[in-house]
Amino acid sequence: MRSAQLEGLGSALEHAHALGVGAATAGLQDAALGGLRLTGPGVPVLAQAAVSSATPFLRAPLLARMSAVQLLHPAAGSSSGSCPTCHTPAPCETSRAVQW
Repeated sequence: MRSAQLEGLGSALEHAHALGVGAATAGLQDAALGGLRLTGPGVPVLAQAAVSSATPFLRAPLLARMSAVQLLHPAAGSSSGSCPTCHTPAPCETSRAVQW
């Protein structure tokens, strides 16, 4: 994957993480929780910890699917230099899209 794509992926992951922390913070402070509602400066820290600990469980299925795609669309292609699935020069567009 090209450097710009990696930077884009990194930025997208950071943005998604920040959105998750924001959602968790709002959820912990939701008035609908009544007496269980959390307030104070510790809420963002708890939200960050919650999102960080959940991330591997959310990421695992996605990584498994990407691995399956890489098996079908290997970056090196077949011995002929083409993608065995797409039959286009390797690496095919699909392979490039899932490379880290």
